[in-house]
Amino acid sequence: MAQDLRRVFGGRFESLVAYRLNAAVFFASSITAGDLDALAPLVDGWHREDLDTPLAMTRDEFRRSLDAFPLEYQAMLDRHVVIEGADPFAGASVSPDDLRRACEVQAKGHLIHLRQGWLDAAGHTDRLADTIAGSAGPWRVLLTSVARLAARPFGTIDELASAAEAICGMPSGLARDLLTLDESPDRRHELVAKLPAYLAASERLWTTIDEWRVR
Repeated sequence: MAQDLRRVFGGRFESLVAYRLNAAVFFASSITAGDLDALAPLVDGWHREDLDTPLAMTRDEFRRSLDAFPLEYQAMLDRHVVIEGADPFAGASVSPDDLRRACEVQAKGHLIHLRQGWLDAAGHTDRLADTIAGSAGPWRVLLTSVARLAARPFGTIDELASAAEAICGMPSGLARDLLTLDESPDRRHELVAKLPAYLAASERLWTTIDEWRVR
């Protein structure tokens, strides 16, 4: 992908950064309609290599939108690996106030979607399991940001599970199961019986964030 980007952008290419296993963002000094037309035929090849279509932006766009997407960008800052080029995130930081507001919105949305997923499953275990599996990634991003706000360690699964127990009363075993579900999706059926506890912890998490005020 980096070679393809350099070929299309030439000297305007700045960096390619991975922020999840198959997900990346590239930065260029400018991005035109012609650039997108040139990249479009390459996307199928990237997908065959199990690479998601990358996000495309300039460094100025990234820094000017830190307040608009604090949760998403904080996740990138926490987990990114520079594949090629200079680190575009050097010196970048998310405002704690922006992060708290985003966490509140995300926590409420997470709770509502869990409830809706439970209803949409219509009592079918497979659908409930899929609802849990689909929520695991967003839960990890949310919990990491909340742990950061609470000044708790969050660098490992055990630390995040401990933070979940301390902040919203989620049993650390359940938290650990959810945090590792992306790596073991076949275990999602085992968590259906724990969905009530997951839902209750999600509600407590939103209530906690709603009452926080960043000092």
